[in-house]
Amino acid sequence: MTFPLVSVLLPVYNAGQYLRPALESIRNQTYSNLEILVIDDGSTDGCIRSIADVKDGRVHMLCQSNAGKSVAMNLALSRIQGEFYVIQDADDLSYPTRIERQVACMMEHPEAAAVFTGFDLILEDRHLAPRFRAKDARECREDIEGMRMPSHDPTAMWRVSMVRDTPYEPSLRVGQGWDYILRVGERRPMVVLGECLYSYRTHAGSNTRQDGARRQEKEREVVRRARERRGLPMGGDHPSGWTQDRLTGHRDREHGLVPHFMESVLDLRRAGRWGDSLATAAACITLHPLDPYYYKPLCYHFTPFGMIERYRRLKAARRQAG
Repeated sequence: MTFPLVSVLLPVYNAGQYLRPALESIRNQTYSNLEILVIDDGSTDGCIRSIADVKDGRVHMLCQSNAGKSVAMNLALSRIQGEFYVIQDADDLSYPTRIERQVACMMEHPEAAAVFTGFDLILEDRHLAPRFRAKDARECREDIEGMRMPSHDPTAMWRVSMVRDTPYEPSLRVGQGWDYILRVGERRPMVVLGECLYSYRTHAGSNTRQDGARRQEKEREVVRRARERRGLPMGGDHPSGWTQDRLTGHRDREHGLVPHFMESVLDLRRAGRWGDSLATAAACITLHPLDPYYYKPLCYHFTPFGMIERYRRLKAARRQAG
């Protein structure tokens, strides 16, 4: 196996105590042929000082006035030297073998523009709800056609030669990863590696939890752009996981959390890990024990797969009709 250079893009805006562990999770990868670009998007909390003592020739600092993640990513993309690039969000963690496994998958799939991985959640420093279902190019294409991401956007490894002409949309401060995946996926194959190799931290300060109305507005803009590119009429169906206006309170703040637990339960059941599936469903309930919505993963733990598939087909048909 050859060891091509991989560029790691780590955009930072007020990441606080999480930046150091995020960077260390990349520095400690089993795959060492890396260039690591830390892009400070005008942080004001002093988090950049927390990594000032890092002595690693692979780490390079870029700085800009606060202009958003898209602009930070585009700045880094103009500088990278790697054959592939990955994203490391500044409050998340990568498993030690993440890059090694993704490079191997890229080499096995030279037609793929991106290889995603599975991921779990970090909630109050607990790793919960791993998702790890593999998807081939056909399944990823179905996701793209349905305006869904094949997996969480920062889990992707991108083949630079196939995406060099695709910048991130500067006007999108939320949803830029989803928009980027759709634009590339409309033209190029993608696959999902069936392993949990990334940990997504969800907390009150995260960008997607601070302003639900703003998030929904940007999500609608991503869908509008996609429909316009595809020559589809505006309006109509929404992608799976769309946040409806009726969701308020903790459901809105915890956007996508329960659906993630539901998918984790299904992945664990498919793997025969029934005890872990039940524990995952129970962990979801403990988040808000008085809200029946948070019991849905428990229902998925006990419901036969066939019934779940029929329910989902019916729900999708109603969404199409409405």
